[in-house]
Amino acid sequence: MTVSADPAAEHAGARRALIGSGLLLALAVGLANALNAGFQFGMARILDRGEYSLLAALFAVVLIGAVPPLAFQATTARSVASTLAEGDRHGAGLYLRGTLRSVLLWTAVLLALTAIAVPVAAAFGLANPLAIAATAATVAIALVIPVVWGGLQGAGRFRELSFATLLFAGTRLAAGLVIGAAGGSVGAVMLGVAAATAVTAVLSLIPLRGLLGLAEESELPRRRLATIPNAAAAVGLTALTAMATMDLLVAKLSFSSGQAGDYAAASVGARVLLLIPIAVTTVLFPRVATLRDRRRERSHLLAGLLVVGVTAAIATVLLWTLAEPLIDLTFGSKYKDAASWLGPLSLAMSFYALATVYLYHFLSLGRSRFALVVAGMLGVQLVVFAVLHGSSRELIGVQIGMSIAMLAACEVWHLLRHR
Repeated sequence: MTVSADPAAEHAGARRALIGSGLLLALAVGLANALNAGFQFGMARILDRGEYSLLAALFAVVLIGAVPPLAFQATTARSVASTLAEGDRHGAGLYLRGTLRSVLLWTAVLLALTAIAVPVAAAFGLANPLAIAATAATVAIALVIPVVWGGLQGAGRFRELSFATLLFAGTRLAAGLVIGAAGGSVGAVMLGVAAATAVTAVLSLIPLRGLLGLAEESELPRRRLATIPNAAAAVGLTALTAMATMDLLVAKLSFSSGQAGDYAAASVGARVLLLIPIAVTTVLFPRVATLRDRRRERSHLLAGLLVVGVTAAIATVLLWTLAEPLIDLTFGSKYKDAASWLGPLSLAMSFYALATVYLYHFLSLGRSRFALVVAGMLGVQLVVFAVLHGSSRELIGVQIGMSIAMLAACEVWHLLRHR
């Protein structure tokens, strides 16, 4: 006689597994956040304010450029998790291997275009050609990482994913500090970042070699990356990231070199809050994709929002009340004007962090039309920035207002469309 498993016990076990994975990944993300912050702080101290503002702007480009490929991570994680839940390991390996082949082809094409286009543009007077080429190469190589990490995420390999997260941040920190301390230019630092990205992509593949090996002898299907789910995820994720970072680019274009450097320090410091939802969404995403239960989907969403909201609130209070000593300790006294901007920008980033949880929840369920709402909000933000960009107070006001509007749009969409 077969005894059926107790559903309550199964749910409790799954909950404990989620909490354990979430804590592990949260610790890794926290340490990676510290390493990324160390990179920014070190570069701010090594470079003068004008050079650091250029480096911060290039990093903003890398950040925004890395967001569309997160669509590959979302769809890969959902597909691998769903296929493995059905017991089809061969199918999961086949999907992952085919997606990797397609993304590697795009990486090769983009690297070739960079090698051709940047020298030609430099011949016609392009400023900082090495920095721009290295930035483009970083974006191209980074296409691979979301697919690999999506495979780890979908397979439940959160320990290995945690290590990969630390590896990425650690190699970038080491490359930046060594090159910067040796007197390297911003372009040389970005070359080091490109190399760190390549190392992370290769080493992150090692835990998946068993799954990939299952499809080694199989004929790989042609895997199209330009699908509607990928496109929608790319639009939504890119638009939300652009909303959170657009003020940095506006400051670079609107302010003097020194003031732009000060604003970059405050903006970079506040945007550490955007790392808070990473652990939560990474763990919940593949779980929610397999629930098939509206009530449990909503409970997972509320749990994610609670964790991110409480953590972000604590971080915002600390950054606001300790802004001056934190800026002085991390970036240095030459960025003292950034202290008054750190707290208000942290408040805006907290709202964007909560909106990130909503967006990943929608994507985990394959409900991608919300990406159009996020893109529309970005359009509104650009119009507002075109009018209000003359001072740091205006930029911060726009960010706080748009982040609140974005969060409200998330909840309204959920209530109206996904009850």
